[in-house]
Amino acid sequence: MRSKWVRRAAVAAGGVVVAGALPLVGASPAQAMSWDCQQYLRHAGYNVPVGGKAANACSTAEDGAGSAYSLDLCRQQLEAIHVKDKHVKPACKKGAWR
Repeated sequence: MRSKWVRRAAVAAGGVVVAGALPLVGASPAQAMSWDCQQYLRHAGYNVPVGGKAANACSTAEDGAGSAYSLDLCRQQLEAIHVKDKHVKPACKKGAWR
């Protein structure tokens, strides 16, 4: 009887650990998407400061989960700061990649 209770407690504790770790696992890729967009722009030769307008555009694509609307907003924001057309679409897609 006692070993059955110990097994149940272990299973319950394992479930709590897994449930507590899921938000941490889910949060890291979202942060990487905006970062990937910014890195793409840096490698393309743009000066992309942290928290700057390009970073905001990349975050817009990420926050909208790649919807047509969020990609269009990202595109408009990058074009407003004179990012070349050939770099706008790939950068926004990297920001929205899931």
